[in-house]
Amino acid sequence: MSDIQDQEQYIKSLEQIKQIEEAVQKEINERKEEVQNQIKAIEADLEDTIANAENEGVLLVESSIEKARMKANEEAQKTISEAETKAKNISFHYYQTMMKEIMEILLSGIK
Repeated sequence: MSDIQDQEQYIKSLEQIKQIEEAVQKEINERKEEVQNQIKAIEADLEDTIANAENEGVLLVESSIEKARMKANEEAQKTISEAETKAKNISFHYYQTMMKEIMEILLSGIK
């Protein structure tokens, strides 16, 4: 009788081990799925972060280009304005002898 009880106890132990193995495997599978979901979420966040960084970089470059263009335009306008002011302030000084030479040149073309 002892042998039968030992065998039954052995079978019962094997069944308990099997149940424990199945429970552990279930926990492992659940944890694996959780980790995979976390990895997917991290990858999605990473993709969003990269896309946002790229967009911010493009906007920053475009903004810098626009600022540089505006600054260059302002400097060009300032240079033009200064040149116009200087041109207005330059006066032509003529002398009697210069006027006589100009008149002679003009009249020589008529003769």
